[in-house]
Amino acid sequence: MENSGYVALARQVALGRALDITANNLANLRTTGYKAEKVLFEEYVQRQTSPQTPPNQMSSVVQLGTFTDYRAGGFEHTGNPLDFAIQGDGFFAVQAPEGTRYTRGGSFRLDETGQIVTQDGLPVLDAGGSPVQLPPDASRITVGGDGQIAADGNVVGQIGVLQFADPQSLVREGSGLFSASGAQPATAEDSSVIQGMVEGANVQPVLEITRMMDILRNFEAAQQMVNSQHELARSAITKIAKV
Repeated sequence: MENSGYVALARQVALGRALDITANNLANLRTTGYKAEKVLFEEYVQRQTSPQTPPNQMSSVVQLGTFTDYRAGGFEHTGNPLDFAIQGDGFFAVQAPEGTRYTRGGSFRLDETGQIVTQDGLPVLDAGGSPVQLPPDASRITVGGDGQIAADGNVVGQIGVLQFADPQSLVREGSGLFSASGAQPATAEDSSVIQGMVEGANVQPVLEITRMMDILRNFEAAQQMVNSQHELARSAITKIAKV
């Protein structure tokens, strides 16, 4: 394959990954606490030399990785006493089968044992790392800004709100969860819990749709380059065969 073909192919691979991520962001537009994912690219330059030509360079795009946009999403008032939003940096901790996971999604409920759990049934952890347990006969639940929980006026626990020195070290998982991958969290001192509200996704739909259209246009341009390269090669082979 000629250099132009390699460049176009590398471009298409990178654009395909960018399209997948953009589509996933749009699909999670209404997911509570969802954080948009972005793609990082870098230029790969290779110097080529031959006895007949002077040194020259071939440049192509390489996907360096992805990163998470942790900017806060908009808050939505629900009035549900078990819906919580975090004002500031920080995450709720939940107990998944694979271990502790972290989330900004604060749409919780009570299970049959009186534990506060996520919509998927994962127990929400307190400041000490234990599941938050409420009295089964509690009729009024209030949560303070520090995460302290009171049932019918009696303090029964405190929801843990944790933060990380480098949030980009977190590993994205499904259902809005992140794993710490060895990073140690600390108590989020400058964050507060707001009861009766949830944080929406921080996805900006207009920008994501615009980005998707731009990706598709660039993908088509790269495909045209591949087609042109193919036609040139086919034409050359045909002419050589006639000779």
